[in-house]
Amino acid sequence: MTAGDRDDTVVRLLSDLEALRRSLRLYPPSHPSLQPARERLRERVLALGPDGEVITASFAPGRLFWNGQEVALPPFTPAARLIPLLFHLGLAAVRLTLPEAAEGVVELATRLAGLSDRPGEADRAALVEQGSALPGVELVPIDLSGVQLLGSQESPARTGSRPVWAELAQRLSRDGAFPLSGLVHEGEMSPGSVLELLAASSDPETLFDHLFRQLAEIIRASSEARRPAALAEVREYFAEVIRLLDPERRTLAIATAFRHLPLTAPNDPWVAGETLLDAVERMLITGVAIPKDIQKVIQLLAAPSPERPQELPDELVIRARHLMARIQLEAPTREPPPGERRSLAANWSATPCVQELSESLGDEQIRLHFIRLLQEAITLWPGEQIAEQAALRLAEEFVAALDVGDIETAARLAPLLAATRSDEAVRVFSQSGVEAAVRALGTLDKGLHPDLTAILVALGERALPAILTALESEESLTVRRRLLEIVTRQGPTAVPYLRPQLDDPRWFVVRNAVFLLRRIGSSEALPILKSRVASCHPKVLTEILKTLVSLQDPDWLRLLEKTLDSDDPDRRRVALEVASRIHHPDVVRLILDRLRRRLGKGLREPFSLELIRTLGLLRDPSALETLRQIVALRQWRYPFLLTAPRREAAAAITHLEGPAARRVAISLASGKDRNIANAVREAMHAQPEAREEDE
Repeated sequence: MTAGDRDDTVVRLLSDLEALRRSLRLYPPSHPSLQPARERLRERVLALGPDGEVITASFAPGRLFWNGQEVALPPFTPAARLIPLLFHLGLAAVRLTLPEAAEGVVELATRLAGLSDRPGEADRAALVEQGSALPGVELVPIDLSGVQLLGSQESPARTGSRPVWAELAQRLSRDGAFPLSGLVHEGEMSPGSVLELLAASSDPETLFDHLFRQLAEIIRASSEARRPAALAEVREYFAEVIRLLDPERRTLAIATAFRHLPLTAPNDPWVAGETLLDAVERMLITGVAIPKDIQKVIQLLAAPSPERPQELPDELVIRARHLMARIQLEAPTREPPPGERRSLAANWSATPCVQELSESLGDEQIRLHFIRLLQEAITLWPGEQIAEQAALRLAEEFVAALDVGDIETAARLAPLLAATRSDEAVRVFSQSGVEAAVRALGTLDKGLHPDLTAILVALGERALPAILTALESEESLTVRRRLLEIVTRQGPTAVPYLRPQLDDPRWFVVRNAVFLLRRIGSSEALPILKSRVASCHPKVLTEILKTLVSLQDPDWLRLLEKTLDSDDPDRRRVALEVASRIHHPDVVRLILDRLRRRLGKGLREPFSLELIRTLGLLRDPSALETLRQIVALRQWRYPFLLTAPRREAAAAITHLEGPAARRVAISLASGKDRNIANAVREAMHAQPEAREEDE
């Protein structure tokens, strides 16, 4: 395998792992769309190598190594989002043992789905603790043995003096604001000691404020010659402290450091990317002024220069633009100096980001941007009033998209609406949205029906009542089949909505409910169905008997026999129709017994002909002798015509399996009785078509 092929395989595997993790956060574990994702992930793992091979994936911030070789990680793939999460969870590596790891990786995705995107200490501890239960997967935590929290009696070998560490220890000890007993070793305060000091503090923000103020004083107090070295040491110290903190406290620490330390230069920020933006957003929320140097960095992120060699992710640029707009909105206004003319409106037209956006926007693009904005509002403020209003507007956009045939937009919105907490939005998409989708099934090209079906399935359980209501009144057979498929794909979730329909006075509603219960495989309603056998509508009876047989109810044969002996010819005909599809020796015995009882005068009844046809459909060779007796009957012994029963018996013999039946059929086809010979030839000619229809 070449390096390029290896990289593609690894990226696809991790991308599928991230996709399954995110899907598990959106959908319940039993959702139909999750099983294909699980199977695809298992296949990716099994394709890595032969059984018994052990593969190691190790992580660093923004980097991935596969069996010790670095993998080229494209910046915009799901795999690139997964690596920082694994690193923040405290994982140095993951070892996979094939083939057991196929199930273990799927279970790992389930564990990761239960954690937050910004994991804390509890998340890390839970994942590492449960990691031993993953088959074929070993989680290797980051080794922090090099970070030492020193007691007063411990004295490891020193690796060299660090003036900033010593100066910081002296300043903190002098202030007496924090208990430093056991934390200062040989006159120095290491970054690892800050964690222990933080654990003992009830006010982390005050501790950070005091710590970074002292570091800033160390820089200012240094001589001109010493200042660059002091700045470099403080920068190194700050980076080490940040590295050891969990994500939440890291954001707090950076936001606090912005008040004191010269953390950024326009082209060389001490922290960058998402970490920088998280800290700025916290400062905006808490009302802290953003330093000018930080604002310059945000401006560079919001409007990256085309000459810059490295590319920034689109998500980072968009977020930086939003933050820049908030910074400018919240900046205090100043009175213009005398003689300066105040502009009534800011001129944004020359801004690169505005020019880029203006050139790309049309009516459809504006609508798509608006939908994305609503999605962000729901994601960022799930419990706020704005999320309620955004969900309602998304539901209205969903209905509008279906009405105009914009299936792509409707498919994008359906999973998001299925997870919304807004009752009003649920009402809109489960009523108007389902009605619009059903209309689309009846009017749009059939090539779009699978997409419309997937949309209605994605709406989930809350759309089921409206779908069942639409099924009750739908006249198009094609649309009814699609609606039945949609309910079936919801699985056991649909059963509570189907059981009340068994008591509906309309027979076609009950028939649909029984059919769906059989397709879903639910046996909960079998006692109710058995109690209705004697009194239900004949078309409902057909579905009930099929359901009893399909779900292997122990009473199916007894109830079928009881229906065969009913006084109602319609119910007997239903029983024969169901029996003709059950290739079971006991069913053949039931039909033969009732036909033998009619070998006399009973052959004149239409039900006898139906019994003969049913034996032909069942094709069981045990019926050959009885059918031969009927063919051999002589007309002079009976006061009614035997032409019809003899012809039906001859045709049924043609359909029976086995060499004996075939020999008899050939003999009858060449016999002197022209009526019988013609019946056999016609049956032989139609037999392949009949077999195909039966299958």
